[in-house]
Amino acid sequence: MENIYRMTLARRLYILIVFFLSIISSQEYKIQFSHIPIGQGIGESESFEVENSIGAILSKDISSDSFAIGAGFIKTTQSVLSEPPVIASFILPDLIQKTGYSVSIMATLYDLNGISSVDLYLQKGANTDEIIIPMSAGSNDEFEAIIPDSLIGIENFRARITGTDNMGSSTTSDYQSTQIQFNNAELTMNSVHSQYPEGIKRNQWKLISWPGELRNISLVLSELEDGHVFYDWDPIKNKYFNPEEIKLGHSYWFRHIYDKPVVFKEDTSTALSLENFVIDLERGWNLIGNPFSFPVTFEKDSAVRGPYSYIDKGWTDPQFELIPWNGYAVYTANESAINLMPFVDQDSSSARIVSGEEWYLKIRLESANYINYSAEIGRRKYAKNGYDIFDTPVFPDLDNKLSLIMDLNGAKPFGFMRDIRSIDELDGVWNLKLDTHKDEKKIHMSGLLIGAPPEWLSVAIVDIPDRRIIYDFLDNQIDISKDSDIAYDLKLVAGSEDFVIRMSEEILANIPGTFSLSQNYPNPFNPITKMNYTLPKRSRVIISIYNVLGQEVKNLINQEQEYGYHSVSWNGIDNQGRQMSSGVYFSRMTVNDFSQTKKMLLVK
Repeated sequence: MENIYRMTLARRLYILIVFFLSIISSQEYKIQFSHIPIGQGIGESESFEVENSIGAILSKDISSDSFAIGAGFIKTTQSVLSEPPVIASFILPDLIQKTGYSVSIMATLYDLNGISSVDLYLQKGANTDEIIIPMSAGSNDEFEAIIPDSLIGIENFRARITGTDNMGSSTTSDYQSTQIQFNNAELTMNSVHSQYPEGIKRNQWKLISWPGELRNISLVLSELEDGHVFYDWDPIKNKYFNPEEIKLGHSYWFRHIYDKPVVFKEDTSTALSLENFVIDLERGWNLIGNPFSFPVTFEKDSAVRGPYSYIDKGWTDPQFELIPWNGYAVYTANESAINLMPFVDQDSSSARIVSGEEWYLKIRLESANYINYSAEIGRRKYAKNGYDIFDTPVFPDLDNKLSLIMDLNGAKPFGFMRDIRSIDELDGVWNLKLDTHKDEKKIHMSGLLIGAPPEWLSVAIVDIPDRRIIYDFLDNQIDISKDSDIAYDLKLVAGSEDFVIRMSEEILANIPGTFSLSQNYPNPFNPITKMNYTLPKRSRVIISIYNVLGQEVKNLINQEQEYGYHSVSWNGIDNQGRQMSSGVYFSRMTVNDFSQTKKMLLVK
């Protein structure tokens, strides 16, 4: 009787093993063994021991006659039973038409232990929270989620699913997104995330872009007097032109003369899938825009400057996110790209510091009607003292109102908004030129020091026209009074305290104290004579030669010149190229209210 019982128990064990093999076979599992150690079971009473080939005990739970079983098989079977659910399919449709009805999303999952639950996690653009929608089970391992129409908006969404089996194991898919087709002017500038929710006001230049992919991309060409005008910037030809169509991820200057603000709307547009969007950049300045209907962050190469935003009163400092409907300017010395990321928070500051003692000084200008926060100086590892990829030319404004430009330490003409130099040098002088609209009489100037500057770093501003030195520039705003449309010269001195004090005083001492015109030399002269003159500040200078009748015979200079010591020569030739005869002549210098005349004698 006992033998029959043992035989029955062995058969049950055999049937159990065959049952597991049949389950694995039906689910198309393939289990491969490189080596299965053989264990011997010896039945004693109602228990037995399974031993491997070297005698170690593997299990002890039931009784049977002696038998052989692969320990590796037992382990592999246990591993298969603990595997999480398999997501066989989860694909969003390529395009969702917004029709006012709910949308069905399907997925297929299976598991040896059976599926306990499947949830769809939906995340709308501009929202970090996830909405959980339980999926209902159907036939053939299929599951369905219903997305209500209220969740299908211009911000679009991305989704993923999580399946959990009856053993508590779970599997989560990657995020997927799709495009959404709209109608009835659902895509409008008058939206909560828009840079211009009230539209574009009359007679103001704005940088604008369009979120989403438009079916009609044509731009109407017109002259400003006819109502409105668009301008685009060509970084290759380095000039403005009138565009004929809208490009995705691009921006355009726009101005109109209508009485009411212009609010752009689109009847047939498509919201992009919420995946990274790459904008290729040509060498030079590029105008870009956000193709999504909500703010996004971005990644860019460290040599890419910006993006700069043009708001109501002027240029901002570099921005950390792109706002829908707004346009931005970015500069790169080489061909590059900017990667827009709908769901990744990324610090893409142009002022990111990569090593110790690198520093940047952001210089901010404000007047009664305008601002400009784009000017920047500093020192960085790998930067050169001359022109390189870290230096940025001034953006070619359509309507320049307020700017601060530099000359790269005299190596280039004034025309740069960013001058970053080598970290290998400690002390330096930056030449600055402040330019404003003629009606802006008072400018407020402040500085923001960022990065990892050395503790001993000092900064001073030398105000050339007012002949003053400001040592507390980093702590206090300075006011500049500007009474003409002539640019205003400043020098920024940065380095050790001793250098800053000594160099600032030296700069001030070398500035002429007054306007003056010297006597020509030689005098009498034949055929050439020379005259020196001084300018205590940048001015429009006129120097001419007159005869004894007071008639101008030769204009030598009629232009804006910077402060300092200058000279000019006359070779006795008049404005028509004729050689003047011997006699008395007069040189006269005129600058604003200043005028000075010197007598000279030409002898043949």
